Amino acid sequence: MSPLPLPFWRVAGVLLLIGIEALLFGFSYPFFSLALEKREIANWLIGLNASLAGAGILFLGPFLPRLIDRFGVSRLVAAQFAVSLAAFAAIALADHLVVWFVARFIMGACFSSLWTTTEIWLNGAVDDRRRGRIIGASGTLYAACQFVGPLLLGWTGATGPLPLAAAMLPLAVGVLVALSIRSAAGEVEDEDGPGDTRTLATAIRLAGALVGAAFLTGLGETAMQSLLPLYGLAHGLDDAGASRLVAIFSLGEAVLVALLGWLADKAGRRATLLGTAVVAVAASLALPLAIGSEVLLAPVLFIAGGAVSGLYTLGVVLIGADFRGQRLAVVSTGFAMAYSAGSILGATPIGYLIDLAGVEALPLSIAAGFALLFAFLLWQTRPRPRGIIPRADVDP
Repeated sequence: MSPLPLPFWRVAGVLLLIGIEALLFGFSYPFFSLALEKREIANWLIGLNASLAGAGILFLGPFLPRLIDRFGVSRLVAAQFAVSLAAFAAIALADHLVVWFVARFIMGACFSSLWTTTEIWLNGAVDDRRRGRIIGASGTLYAACQFVGPLLLGWTGATGPLPLAAAMLPLAVGVLVALSIRSAAGEVEDEDGPGDTRTLATAIRLAGALVGAAFLTGLGETAMQSLLPLYGLAHGLDDAGASRLVAIFSLGEAVLVALLGWLADKAGRRATLLGTAVVAVAASLALPLAIGSEVLLAPVLFIAGGAVSGLYTLGVVLIGADFRGQRLAVVSTGFAMAYSAGSILGATPIGYLIDLAGVEALPLSIAAGFALLFAFLLWQTRPRPRGIIPRADVDP
């Protein structure tokens, strides 16, 4: 019998860390909102608190490749979990509004960089033959654990020491698990040194099409999740029906990314990426036609959610196939920063278009964005002479 193609704990341990990270991400957003609301502070301050968390990767991202090179991915991930644990402990020890905001910013930066660092770690640990399936499965795992986070908060409540303890326990487990995993030589750290770590600019130079896909995915995903309820209300749905639109879209994100990862391994990654962009365009264009049909609406939203999220997952797979060592860290971090930039912009420009042209601007503008992405992918991945630029379009 041939040996296992994957070092089991190196992959399973990183997947466990991704699950813990997703659980705490899903737990922390409603926890902070509810806990601060009970302190009777202004809603705009609660929104500011959430924004501090979301912008974390833009502050820490440029330094991640150098930090990975300096400390190693295992110790860096353990430190991110430990600092997040300390942020929750600070709230428990000093229940002051300033502490809540400083802790949220620190915690948000750690969670955002954990998302990127564990993604880099997993991409470096898996073998290329199974890369699509494992990366896709990690996306489904993340969505499932993120879903459990609010359920855990429902059990602990948002006040008192219990929710803080419930958050600190898995973070402590994350520290121990991260320290127990050893990277194989060349997975993330390599002997070439940090090289060019102007992260976003370097990532665009090396993988511009994939960085563009990340930006549009972040923008489209955030816009759909934020503005779909308004779209439903404009078409005569009640509040509950409008909220269900987001739930169906998110379910597609959770379920279909694993299928797309498997398809990338079987049918070819370039073809799957291009096909997914086409599906994202088609599903967005179909939404105005399906909104009046109970039979069509759920499948269209489900497919749209999977296609939009799948573009991000397929980008991660292609980056892992084409880059190693510090270049993997730099390009992956730039990819994540582009996604976060799109998420931060999110609903604002599309919301403005809705004000100007009506609610159909939501699906039409997203379809237009992904149509441009499809055209750019075709241009960027056309055959080139070898040695010009590392390519993200070659199927192994």
